[in-house]
This record gives sequence, structure tokens and C-alpha cells, in this order.
Amino acid sequence: IKLGKKLKNPSPPFTTSTLQQEASRKLNYQSQRTMKIAQELYEGMNLGSEFGGVQGLITYMRTDSMRISDEARDAAKTFITEKYGEEYYPKTPRVYKSKGNNVQDAHEAIRPTDVARLPDAIKESLTRDQYKLYKLIYSRFVSSQMTPAVYDTLSVDIAGGPVVMRFTGTRKKFAGFTAVYEESLDD
Repeated sequence: IKLGKKLKNPSPPFTTSTLQQEASRKLNYQSQRTMKIAQELYEGMNLGSEFGGVQGLITYMRTDSMRISDEARDAAKTFITEKYGEEYYPKTPRVYKSKGNNVQDAHEAIRPTDVARLPDAIKESLTRDQYKLYKLIYSRFVSSQMTPAVYDTLSVDIAGGPVVMRFTGTRKKFAGFTAVYEESLDD
């Protein structure tokens, strides 16, 4: 019998390709549909006078960078610590590095322009598809700045003659970023 602990780190904020992949897995959107909706969110939606009229909801959606601005990181920290508590924000801020030499770093990762603009608060101003995609982008960005999820692990080996059977299990001990978002996996 072996007991252990496993950490699972959050996924980075979206790039164009990861947004298309996740929208396909979670929302069943084709790439063209995803990018059309993302373009609408980027160009701006009329949120009414209480939210400042027409507002661009996400940063530029054609990017392969995972970089985010210091201002966005600070806003995420404030939001996470106020809504979830200090234990949900890491001791050192998360910084993601883009892989490869061909990465154009002119734009930030795809993220909400204002983390205080909660998806459910502006839902009435968006179409169903816009809301779903905005919520996906919003949740992924916020979770990318949070602490890892912590799991207790158990592994049991049972030997019977020449055969050894192994049973394993995990149990979530601390939600961390999974309180907000979990990435889908391909089958």
C-alpha cells in the first residue's frame, strides 16, 4: 500500500489554436465558428449603460503568445483572493512561456479585457454562443493564475502467485484552479 500526493497545474491562457481545440471539445464548435464569435467579442458588444456601452470583451484572438500583461495579472490576483481566498493564489505569480522560436509575441494570450466583467453579469447582452465562448475564455484565464489542485493518491499491489494486481485511486484534497475550470481531454 502506497499513499501519496499529486499536484495538477492549471493550463495556460488560450492561444488561437488552443481556443479552437477547447471550443471544439467543450462547445462542439468548428474552428470557423469559434473565430467568428471571438471576432465579435473582440470588436465589442453593447452591454448597456451600466457596463459602459460598447465594450471589447476579449483581447486579440489571433495569437500564439501565452504572455499576459502585469495589469491583467494583478487584476486576476485581486479577483481570485477576494472571491476564493489567499490559498487559491500562488505565492509567486504564474508566468507562461510560449514554446518554439517562431512565436510572434506582439499580442497577449486570449483573455478577458476586464476580469471584473463576469460572464453571468453580462449574459443578457450576449447571444447564447457569445456567452458560452466568453465564459470559456474567462474561466481559462482566471484558472491559469490560480494554485494547483492537490490530490491524495493510493496505490495497492496485491500479489497472488506469479500475478500482481495493482489498484490505484485519487481523491481531490484541495480544488485549487479546478474550482473555476478544468481542461477537457481528447478521447
